[in-house]
Parts: sequence; C-alpha cells; structure tokens
Amino acid sequence: MNAPAEKEIELVGFALGNCIVEIGPALEKYLRIVHRTALELAVQNQFGVEVGGFWLMGDQIAQLRRLPEYYSGEEATNVSVAVEAYLSAQLKGITTSES
Repeated sequence: MNAPAEKEIELVGFALGNCIVEIGPALEKYLRIVHRTALELAVQNQFGVEVGGFWLMGDQIAQLRRLPEYYSGEEATNVSVAVEAYLSAQLKGITTSES
C-alpha cells in the first residue's frame, strides 16, 4: 500500500475587512502604516464587482512582509510585528465571519 498523499494548502489571498488587531500601544503608529500600505497594495474588485472589496493576494502579502526592510533597527522589528499582527487579525476575521 502507498502512503496517502499529503494535501498542500496554499493561501491565494483574501479581502481586507474590518478586524481587531491586538497590539501594544507602542506599536499603534506602525499599525497605521501597515494598514495604509496594505490598502495601497490591495487590488480593488480582484474577482469582479459582484465579489468586490480590496484583495491582498500572495504577491501583495509578500510585499507587505518586506515593509520592515525600509526601516532600521528597532523600528524594523516593530513594523515586522505590526505586519504579522495585522495579517493574523485579517485571517482571524475571515475565519470568524465564515464560522
């Protein structure tokens, strides 16, 4: 018998939505930058007007994760934490609304 093939799941993208990002007060200013950058990178109506919204696809998510490269030292670390918190909150918002 052959072992069952492992299934791979790949995130293609998601629509930006309202969500609550849990982050410390010292990182709030970076969260604003992350959100603004995400909106600039997002593609409006990626799947047509019927679906609508601003969509972050895999390429745009990768670009957003490169945002800390434009900062130095501690700020780069703070931006990185803010990016990951933002993406995590967006995904939690999606799974919560679909449950």
